Amino acid sequence: MATIISDQMIVGKMPSSQAAGQISLFTLPQSFDWLTCFSAEELAEFFAELLAVLSQGRQTGDWLPVSDVIESWKATADVKSDPVMMVEIETGLTELGDDQGMSWAELQKELSL
Repeated sequence: MATIISDQMIVGKMPSSQAAGQISLFTLPQSFDWLTCFSAEELAEFFAELLAVLSQGRQTGDWLPVSDVIESWKATADVKSDPVMMVEIETGLTELGDDQGMSWAELQKELSL
C-alpha cells in the first residue's frame, strides 16, 4: 500500500485485489495528528493492526483492544518525536549490532540485583 501524508490527510492505494487501483483519501481527526511522525510502512502497519482489532471488536463486542492499539502507537509516536530519546535508541541499537551490549546476567551483577 503506497501512503502519503500531507498535513492531516492520508492518501493510500488500496491493497486488496477487490479495490485494485482505487485510491483512498481521508482526513485524520485532529486527535490523530501524532500519526504524522510515522513512515508509510509504519502507517500501513498501524492501519492494518487497527482494522484487525476493529473487526475483532465488532465480532466479540470487546472494544478494549482498539484502545490498546491506539495508545500503544501513540506512545511510540511520543518516543519517535523525542530527538534525544531517538539518538539514545539509535546509539543502543548500533552498540548491540557491534556486539557491545551487555547480557542480562552481566547487568544484574553490575546492578547487584
